[in-house]
Amino acid sequence: IFPKVYIQGSMDGKLVLRVDADASSIQTFFSNLQPRFEDAKSSSPENECTLKVDTKKFSQSLLWQQSNLSTSSALLCMVENEMLVLHVLLDPASIGFFTYYVPVHFLSSSEMQPRPGSEIAPLTTAAEYLDQ
Repeated sequence: IFPKVYIQGSMDGKLVLRVDADASSIQTFFSNLQPRFEDAKSSSPENECTLKVDTKKFSQSLLWQQSNLSTSSALLCMVENEMLVLHVLLDPASIGFFTYYVPVHFLSSSEMQPRPGSEIAPLTTAAEYLDQ
């Protein structure tokens, strides 16, 4: 198993999960996801984010999919080099919800560079964002 997984998401409804090894890179692409723009600083669909998380911790946050829980939606909140939060709403809504926080690893500027063949590249580095 790969120790780290890279998660790249954009507000245009695309999500890429990627693991890297010395001689290979494996990517899984998700598209047509529905972004939520409420309380967002910018509703621009070009906003993108890249995170690096521990594979085991990320897989543990997805174990709920193996159960027979009925869900109405799942929200993935990402802040580059800061956090990954998975919020799942149960169905019916009167049952409640659960939220997972997955710690992220700091991405160096070299890790934030687009990979050949990658559909989504990081929007900006943290330093570039602060300079805007």
